[in-house]
Amino acid sequence: MAYFSAQTIRNINQIFNNAANEGRNSLYEFEVYQILEQVGLNAPRFVFIDNPQAINPSLLEKFGPDIVVKIVSPQIAHKQIVGGVKKIKSHDPLFVQFVLLQMQQEVLAHFSPAAQPAIRGFLIVEYVSYTEALGYEQLIGIKEDVAFGPVLTITKGGDDAEFFAQYFDPASLFLPPLDFQDALKMVHSLKIRHKFLKKGHPEYLELLAQAVSQLSHLAYEYSFIAETRPEFIIKAFDVNPFVITEDNRFMAIDGFAEFEPSLTRNLAVPELNLANLSSFFAPHGIAVIGVSGDVNKYNLGREIAHLLHDLGRRDIYFVNAKGGTIQFDGASASYPLYRSMTDIPESVELVVYSAPAQFTIEFVKNLAGPYPKAIICISGIPAEINYADFVEQLDAVVPKGGTSIIGPTCMGDFWAPSGQDSELHSFFVITKQ
Repeated sequence: MAYFSAQTIRNINQIFNNAANEGRNSLYEFEVYQILEQVGLNAPRFVFIDNPQAINPSLLEKFGPDIVVKIVSPQIAHKQIVGGVKKIKSHDPLFVQFVLLQMQQEVLAHFSPAAQPAIRGFLIVEYVSYTEALGYEQLIGIKEDVAFGPVLTITKGGDDAEFFAQYFDPASLFLPPLDFQDALKMVHSLKIRHKFLKKGHPEYLELLAQAVSQLSHLAYEYSFIAETRPEFIIKAFDVNPFVITEDNRFMAIDGFAEFEPSLTRNLAVPELNLANLSSFFAPHGIAVIGVSGDVNKYNLGREIAHLLHDLGRRDIYFVNAKGGTIQFDGASASYPLYRSMTDIPESVELVVYSAPAQFTIEFVKNLAGPYPKAIICISGIPAEINYADFVEQLDAVVPKGGTSIIGPTCMGDFWAPSGQDSELHSFFVITKQ
């Protein structure tokens, strides 16, 4: 079920449609504000005008004694750098008109005659009073990831947000959607909570959580992973910053967004395939491929085999094309190293492949029945082949009718003991963790 009402979705779609009809794949700042208002978040009072002559006393009466005026252009993302943002007094309409005209000239002077940006108009914005102290400016952003869908970012906001995230404290990343309680739990994990709690303002964390939750649902509803296909996909949506105002509002004072119609996208969530999932975690019979009996050199397959032995599993079989035996410290008996899967006397459900990567395709191709239900491919991809070609070749040789593969470049899996199922892990974690 959709998180936002049908009317809210229609209103947001109209904002995207208006931009798309103008040939844009990005939103103006005031359009970002319009979307924020639709999802219940605070934006400053604003008026968009396409000409300085639209300034008049009745328009300015909507604002206080101070206003912020901004240039609006689809070609200018960083307005402040080119002189496109100014704080001025609002008492005289003629003065405001003069400032807008001067600001336009100043902005255009930064560009050559051949690269003049189109000036769409001007944004008149409520001046918001707030402190720039650490924590009172927050950047909350959305970025689409082709593997995971939308990713939500939270970090210090303001002019030095990127510098702070790179050199002091990296941004916190989360996968939408988050309900309010999940968002509140998340913001209580942020370091800035110490400052807010010490100053006696736990409500600031609630304000932050509310914004995080609402934006996370916006990100989800306008993504390729959404339950219902949206009309548009949000590729990026940054509010930098949200500020805590002097009257304790949590308000956006700048924003940027990129989008595209969903019909232009071929990304989709693949159909969930749970076949053989239990064989990865609670298999009956495990074969480890690529186990070396030479204890004088490091061998990943032997390490995995040793882990399984130490867990007390006895349904384990080890394969090495050279044959031989292997014995682990403290063990009273040795294990045979079978030359191939066909030599193993019992059927196995799980194969852990840790032999050289260049033999992966050949190994899977030569599997004979009864086929394993699951294969963990620890090895990577051969250097001479790209990922897409590797997957295509692997798909062509995987036994039809029920073998699932995790990998390549998989570090293994872990299954805690439960009931009659034995513990299993095939990578380097401390068991008690």
